[in-house]
Amino acid sequence: MRNYVLDAHTHTLACGHAYNTILELVDAAAQKNLELICITEHGPALPGAPTPLFFANYKVIPGKINNVKVLKGIESNIMDTDGNTDIPMDFIKSLEIISASLHTPTFKPQSKTSNTGAVLGAIANPHIDFICHLGNPTYELDYEAILQDAKKHNTLIEINNGSFFIRKGSKPNCEWIANRCKELEIPIIIGSDTHFASDIGDFPYVDKVLDTIDFPDELIVNLDTKRLTDYLESKGRILFADPREYAQELFLKND
Repeated sequence: MRNYVLDAHTHTLACGHAYNTILELVDAAAQKNLELICITEHGPALPGAPTPLFFANYKVIPGKINNVKVLKGIESNIMDTDGNTDIPMDFIKSLEIISASLHTPTFKPQSKTSNTGAVLGAIANPHIDFICHLGNPTYELDYEAILQDAKKHNTLIEINNGSFFIRKGSKPNCEWIANRCKELEIPIIIGSDTHFASDIGDFPYVDKVLDTIDFPDELIVNLDTKRLTDYLESKGRILFADPREYAQELFLKND
């Protein structure tokens, strides 16, 4: 078992169908010695998801809680065959990490060409850092075209541990995707897709797949937090910003 230090895909009560608070996720992460977690609430178009104002107010969440770094982000919904998403653009600066996914309430499965076009459009969006749970068999996809474009646009590909037990039939697709990422030298990012705190930081099914194909550790973002933070900062993201620190600086200047 690899020493995973971060979880890139988690949800809280705010998404409407998960069952823990941010503090409960952080506590669970700390118990498992994780260094960093990403709060990636569903975009506002998904039924039950938080409103855009929820994301606008992310700044009040500290960048580090109980010695665990917290990146505040969004799992945006791919909305159409052009790959448009529901990222709340008015508050884009509040988002430290951005993923995109196909979800049936916001994008009904269509033809292989249409489904693939939707994902390719999202990959071409410079705001999007990684594409989630591509192994979902609900959507027929041209994986080769998607991975070639991901490499071209420097977009990370998620291997989603939750898919192995939430989205039945994902295993062979995830195996193919991981193996092709290895061949194309595309970095992968692993998410638990936590909707209950006990799952955070646990990737047993992904780990078995990666062992089977002898996937190189250097292409796994989750093994070093710097791999993720360097990637995000290279895209211009300001990470772990805390307005309290700015306020403190102002007071110190005035003393």
